[in-house]
Amino acid sequence: MLRPKSRVSAVTPKIILLLLSYLFLVSAAIFGLVGSYRVDVLRTDLAKANAARDAAEHRETEFKTREAAVAGAEAKIAEAENKATKAQTELLTLQNEKAELESKLDASRNEIAALQKRVGEAGPAASPSQNPDAVSKPKQQPITSGPSVEIAQGPAEEATPPPPPQPKRRKTAPRKAPEAASTPEITSYSSAKALATFTPLPRYPARERSDSVTGIGVCILSVDPASGRVSAASMEQSTGDSTLDKSAVNAFRKWRFKPGTVSKVRIPIEFSMPGASH
Repeated sequence: MLRPKSRVSAVTPKIILLLLSYLFLVSAAIFGLVGSYRVDVLRTDLAKANAARDAAEHRETEFKTREAAVAGAEAKIAEAENKATKAQTELLTLQNEKAELESKLDASRNEIAALQKRVGEAGPAASPSQNPDAVSKPKQQPITSGPSVEIAQGPAEEATPPPPPQPKRRKTAPRKAPEAASTPEITSYSSAKALATFTPLPRYPARERSDSVTGIGVCILSVDPASGRVSAASMEQSTGDSTLDKSAVNAFRKWRFKPGTVSKVRIPIEFSMPGASH
């Protein structure tokens, strides 16, 4: 009976050791599983943290980029404002200069008008007895290199030139000039030129210029006193060529005078060529 007890007593410690070993293994396995789970959780948290950090860095980069863009836009706006201020300053300066130039121009025009008025008043005052050469001899025109269209200083019928060599003329019958209205309101050119504001000269027609057709005539202008515009123009004395008459009338219709100054004006006109005299 003693032997079986010794066997049981000998087996029991081994079983206990096996059980303890099994428990340790199970505990180790449990701790291993828990540790691996924690590692996975930590890895997940680390990945999330890295993603959050990357997102924050990206946002910070975008914010800095936007700040740089805003700063650039503000700099451009400031530069544009400076340019606008400079442009306004230059515009004000130009406006002041323009006003000064306009005032000087007005003063010059007034001086020219005053001088022309004095010359016009002095022209009719000179009598033929004071200057007999002006009656006996026509005013000599300067020799130019081409044809000229000039407004004579006196009526064409007063000039008595010496017999010149006859220039080549087109064979056209002189147009009969209309009868001039003999009214005391007709103003001479020497008196009216100071009151004129726009005085284009007649054009010398090309065909008449090439054919050396010349002529002297007198044109009568009817002026609207309210506006100073020429309402009608006609040849009181024909130049002897209808084309020259038409050119003179068309030019004189464009003349302008100061309102309320003249109602009728007599203007002598001369179409001349080098070497030809009238």
